[in-house]
Amino acid sequence: MNSPGKSGTLKSIAIIGAGCSGLAAAHILRDAGNAVTVFERSQDVGGRAATRQQQSFIYDHGAQYIKGGSAVSSALITERFRAADLVDITKPVWIFDQQGHIQEGDPLQNMEPKWTYRSGLNTLAKDMAHGLDIRLRTRIDHLQRTIAGWSLFDGTGHPVGEFERVLIAVPASHALEIIEASQLPAAERESVSLQLRKVSYRPLISVMLGYQPAPQTRPYYALVNTDKAHAISWLAWEHEKAPERVPEQAGLLIAQMAPHYSREWWQVPSDEIISDVVKRVAALLDEPLSSPCFTDICHWRYALPAETTNAEQLNAIAFPLGLAFCGDAFVGGRVHLALEHGVAVARQLI
Repeated sequence: MNSPGKSGTLKSIAIIGAGCSGLAAAHILRDAGNAVTVFERSQDVGGRAATRQQQSFIYDHGAQYIKGGSAVSSALITERFRAADLVDITKPVWIFDQQGHIQEGDPLQNMEPKWTYRSGLNTLAKDMAHGLDIRLRTRIDHLQRTIAGWSLFDGTGHPVGEFERVLIAVPASHALEIIEASQLPAAERESVSLQLRKVSYRPLISVMLGYQPAPQTRPYYALVNTDKAHAISWLAWEHEKAPERVPEQAGLLIAQMAPHYSREWWQVPSDEIISDVVKRVAALLDEPLSSPCFTDICHWRYALPAETTNAEQLNAIAFPLGLAFCGDAFVGGRVHLALEHGVAVARQLI
């Protein structure tokens, strides 16, 4: 990308999206001396690296942990943004099939770190957000070209700032809405839109079940369905992350439902979903669980990309326009991959 100014340094950059990818990119760009402003439509940062606290239960209702083993993301987690309550979940993840048969998981995968935080996975995003210029509750609706770069407009049509470059780090569906509403040359807009339309997402219903007394202790931290035929995709003992996540003598299970189940039950009232999931969890565990003392539910419409698109091809079109893209639409749903992609695209911008 050609940069303005004799120094070759980008002066003002807007990042749309304060998920982990956008936050990682913001630091790389700011380290290089750029003025970076991040716009986030929700009331908090982190995207699916999200944490809730209710009735003395602390839980990650989106992403469950950050996979280790990658130099770039591990350096961010264990060095630059290391938090005092960082923990590695030591218990393994086991597997189960459509019939509910449970067995040990891959020993090599279970040797890799599973990073999280005693106070919740959102700790990383909050630490990364510290010191950045972030405008929360600001949905960017469209962009308009200027002589110097781009003007950004919010959902009410009001301008929120002018920037030389714009990095879009939101789900592809939202990115597509922005691009199609913006003033781009027709050929480039169609080419960018074509790439973004290739991305599809799996929906996910996440159900939290608190029990007192706690469910029985298991030799694993979580179970994952490997044949993708069970209604439950993931079941985790959230209190295994840290005892302070639950009230005394209580436990918390998180059931993340399979895409086919989530689509079928998406419009069903929450209490009916929770009641159904309670029965399915008890059946899978073959354990006489008491009635939950606490429940919560979260619908993730854009939980995990089912199909990704090629970031290099897309950014080859976007860079000459002063635009760039990063995030899970290009690398899948893992937090560590989103972090790495934000870093990589930011370095390309520099």
